[in-house]
Amino acid sequence: MSNYIIPGLFALFIWWFSTGAIIFLDGLPRPTFKWSMLGATTVFAICVIGLVKVSGEQTVAAAYWAFGFGLFAWGWQEISFYMGFVTGPRTASCPENCKGWKHFGHAIQTSLWHELAIIGSAVIIVVATWGQPNQIGVWTFMVLWWMHQSAKLNVFLGVRNLNEEFLPEHLNFLKSFLKRKPMNLLFPFSITISTVIGTIMFEHAGRATTGFARAGDTFIGVMMALAILEHWFLVLPLPAAKLWNWGLKSHKPARAFDGEIVAGFFGAGKTTFMRRRLDMLGNVPVETREKTVVLVNDFSTVGIDGSLLRGQGADVVELPNGCICCTLKNDLASQLEDVVGKFAPDRVLIEHSGVADLASLIGVLERPAIAPFKRSLSVITMIDASAFLGDFAEMQGHFTAQAKLASLLIVNKTDLVSAAERDLVEETLQRLNPDVRIITARYGSVPAEVFAATTKARKDPTAADDERAATPAPTVRHVQEYEAKPAPVLPHSPAAAPTPAPQQVNHAPQAHNHDHAHDHAAHD
Repeated sequence: MSNYIIPGLFALFIWWFSTGAIIFLDGLPRPTFKWSMLGATTVFAICVIGLVKVSGEQTVAAAYWAFGFGLFAWGWQEISFYMGFVTGPRTASCPENCKGWKHFGHAIQTSLWHELAIIGSAVIIVVATWGQPNQIGVWTFMVLWWMHQSAKLNVFLGVRNLNEEFLPEHLNFLKSFLKRKPMNLLFPFSITISTVIGTIMFEHAGRATTGFARAGDTFIGVMMALAILEHWFLVLPLPAAKLWNWGLKSHKPARAFDGEIVAGFFGAGKTTFMRRRLDMLGNVPVETREKTVVLVNDFSTVGIDGSLLRGQGADVVELPNGCICCTLKNDLASQLEDVVGKFAPDRVLIEHSGVADLASLIGVLERPAIAPFKRSLSVITMIDASAFLGDFAEMQGHFTAQAKLASLLIVNKTDLVSAAERDLVEETLQRLNPDVRIITARYGSVPAEVFAATTKARKDPTAADDERAATPAPTVRHVQEYEAKPAPVLPHSPAAAPTPAPQQVNHAPQAHNHDHAHDHAAHD
């Protein structure tokens, strides 16, 4: 009996331990991945050489060695994929309305290079041991390949337990290809095929006359039994993930970010505001500085010096103050997933195009692949006081939607209008959204404490109007005005040109008669 129990326990332990070890390595900081990959590649080469050496031997020891070599050769496939070295041409999630064969095609693209690497590795192992009596390593690799392919298809078609906690952050886009449902039509076939193969292998092991054959057939039979067990773990209400809790200890909780969307028409002062906001985020002590990612339509709009772009990617630039700027892409959802996975930011600042649908942009931040990483969301809408009343008469629906979605309304360029017109703008905006905070400003200058009060969690930013109306309006609302000098272009050093301290101006309904002959280019 020990001829079967010992190989069975050995296979069980190696499968359990190697799985947990890979999960643990995947959770380490990304700079360690290259060393893990280097180690895995070295192990793979050793395994191929080892398989060649033991392929002609039919001893019990050779059976153990061949099984171990086959299993650890498979480990390279797992490490190269989950660490992001060998994945596929698609590194973005699928749109929610993508279904059917198109969705399946996108899923294939996420791991195409990985699947081709498996085929290449299998060819190497088969050719290296071709015609030799010890094929245990080959069959171990093939069984693991079967387990892998069958499990992937089942989680794509739908199972109860997706075990998403095993996915590293940089592969979060794969969640859009996982489907949760009690079971799928492929599952019974996967179980049946694995059961038939496992039964045949155990039967062969029972009839084997040599220690080599008994150990080898037991190894393959146990691996098929584990394949069946893994599949049942996908659909049964069992806490199977606890088997590898020790491997998950290296996985730090996902860093949640605060999102800020800056909206408004062209000319409302978004450029000036974005420059000031970047300067504000950078002018803090290094030890308390947040990692900020800024998504903008054009680097020049936030005053990034052209010299900073030399030697760096065309769509990403790291500023001296620690902020990371990226040019907005058409597929914002994919870009956000990539940014969150790559940079793990504390804050994401997005420049919203004046013609884009603000509700759709907010919806992107609520997608399953992004929402778990979003701690809060604030929508800051810039209003051009000098143009608002005319624009509102022509596009009332647009401004109504923006006002209702806003967390903060900044009425900018108040020095270009009379006090009466300024009051009318504020009253109109307050009627559109009684709960929103309104700040009046000049040159887009707003103090930092305003943002602490504005940032808030947003469960459903596109909720119906009646749901918003159910929230009681505050009894006291404060409208403040801030004035500052024109914003400077972002300097090379954040300490080189600090943001001028804004001065609160008394909000009195007096005549607005100061000289307008000065240059207002900095308002834009």
